Amino acid sequence: MKKYLGFLLLLSMPCACWAKSNDDWGTWLSTTYQTDFNGSQYLAFLELAPRLKDDSSQFSQFIIRPLVGYKVTPKFQLWLGYTWQGEYDPSVKFENATQDLMQQVQWIDNVAPELNLQYRFRLEQRFFADADTGHRMRHRIRLQYTLPGSDTYLIAIDELFVYLNSLNGGPREHSVQPGVNQNRSYAGIGYKLTPKINLDTGYQLQYVNNFGTPDFYNHIWFTNFNVNF
Repeated sequence: MKKYLGFLLLLSMPCACWAKSNDDWGTWLSTTYQTDFNGSQYLAFLELAPRLKDDSSQFSQFIIRPLVGYKVTPKFQLWLGYTWQGEYDPSVKFENATQDLMQQVQWIDNVAPELNLQYRFRLEQRFFADADTGHRMRHRIRLQYTLPGSDTYLIAIDELFVYLNSLNGGPREHSVQPGVNQNRSYAGIGYKLTPKINLDTGYQLQYVNNFGTPDFYNHIWFTNFNVNF
């Protein structure tokens, strides 16, 4: 079990290469609702996620993300979904919202009595309000270790974002180029309020790789409230 705990710490470590960059402190909240319709192979999921920026002093984004899925096996799932990512600006409100279509596969496995492993691969077609379509893939590894004899758990997540195309000559030129777009590393502690409701909170480092402009580091206090029914 020590090797698994070491891996949890490794995932939570921020990138060591602090080159010329900008940084901020923010607060993200995420509320998710998931059901398998009383034990069927069909799945439904909804995420609602407000986000704050500028030292958590300004509202920056609101995410609405519904998905439908299918359990191919007890461990392997296929999903289709949509994301509305509202980028808030006081002058134009949410007029520059990005809308994504997505396809994802997910593997969930209890690799030890206390340790749950999840791997998720997602493809996104990103329809920007101010540019053409961006194509992005996301790889996420999630580890959850439940402390023996308790409802408390430790959680570590690392997610890598990679763009597959470029959008040159426009406002997205510095962010949408083939290669690494961003990486998010999260480490937190959670509690199972009931068998179907849990809450976790912790620190997330979001690294954003920009092209031709300084990179960005966002230090985030991230809280997740999850309901399964």
